[in-house]
Amino acid sequence: MSKPVISIDGDSSIRETTILMTEKKIGSILVFVNGLPNGIITERDILVRVVSKGHDPDKTKAREIISSPLISINEKLGILEAMRIMREKDISRLIIMREDEVVGIVSERDLIRALSISSLSSFSSLLRKK
Repeated sequence: MSKPVISIDGDSSIRETTILMTEKKIGSILVFVNGLPNGIITERDILVRVVSKGHDPDKTKAREIISSPLISINEKLGILEAMRIMREKDISRLIIMREDEVVGIVSERDLIRALSISSLSSFSSLLRKK
């Protein structure tokens, strides 16, 4: 899970959004509208909804290209259940919540990495038991 969650106001321009994403070295950013988490923007969203359509990144607002509604899960949910939800909803990121607070974002890549590490650890344990 990536934390802290980096966010931007929905009235920020796409140029401001991409500058922040570049500075923070992140592939997605949470967008707040009227003080509430309203959607998410990914690098792909910027390519598909701004660049490929020739929209001006200085005039296009973050709220205009967000993916919404946000799909979130409780922080205690397991990796396999999170992956199932991603597949079911055809999304690559989930917002991680603790009650009403956003605590992180998890990507499909994060989950695959966690499963790989877990599998390698289990495999190593089996080899040592010989």
